[in-house]
Amino acid sequence: MSALLDYLHDRFQSGEALAAALGVSRTAVWKQVAELRKAGYPVETQKGRGYRLAPGSPTPAALEALRKGSFGAFYAYLGTVESTQEVLKNWALDGAEEGAVVLAERQLKGRGRRGRAWASEPGRSLTFSVLLRPVLPLSALPLLPLAAGLALREACGLGGLKWPNDLLSPDGRKLAGVLLEAQVSGEEVAWVLLGIGLNVHRGVLPDGAAALEEFLEVSRVQVLARLLERLEARYVQLRHPEALLQDYRTHSYTLGQRVRVTTPRGVLEGQATDIGPDGALVVQSADTTHHIGAGDVELIGFLGGSR
Repeated sequence: MSALLDYLHDRFQSGEALAAALGVSRTAVWKQVAELRKAGYPVETQKGRGYRLAPGSPTPAALEALRKGSFGAFYAYLGTVESTQEVLKNWALDGAEEGAVVLAERQLKGRGRRGRAWASEPGRSLTFSVLLRPVLPLSALPLLPLAAGLALREACGLGGLKWPNDLLSPDGRKLAGVLLEAQVSGEEVAWVLLGIGLNVHRGVLPDGAAALEEFLEVSRVQVLARLLERLEARYVQLRHPEALLQDYRTHSYTLGQRVRVTTPRGVLEGQATDIGPDGALVVQSADTTHHIGAGDVELIGFLGGSR
């Protein structure tokens, strides 16, 4: 990618200054700016001031200045990709270390749970994947989306959790989603790809979606740094998940609601009463208590409420 990317940050720089730093002509700088924009990077231009990246852009240098912990120590900031999950999967196969992160400004084939498309606009969202190599039993995998949901809630500081993998805004619209893919051999987990998409700034959003910017002033790189820090902390808790589960219950928008879920056995309606120790949703329907695993179910919606 263009060498210019390493010199851009959130303060304007003149084309003359950038040309001198790169040892090229101002025309060459202009051409590289065009290349970066085409690739999906949010480069802004202002007459008389020059060029900059959109404030809060999660460049490697900006993230490194804020990062705590090991998640994100190996980090790639990309423009346009098919899917961050696919890029990171190749890294995992090549032996990348746990905590590696791939973030893209734009995904052409970004997807959410059950193959749904996840749109992303340059400079508007955080769409990234984290590589995990958990020393955990296979039965603990359903807890990972819950841990990621809690990390999202803590990084954003608002909203509530829709089981099993969404963060909702205070008014019940979707702010973020989590996608988990795992490479499993027998009862052993080789690696996990944890994909996260968070709407940060206003833009073209689907119906029922919200942006974090609607509720507070926000910087994408600051949110990313907090999110990686909180994700690592919650990930550590998976070996003894009691505190994690209690916190999840506290921030759940699902518990206490009448819900409709689709399962391999058909559609089920009932009252969501608890989260089980394995991450399952406990639903009371008539005289029957159902324990519904996240891998076997889709929560269609809440009945008789705004969530």
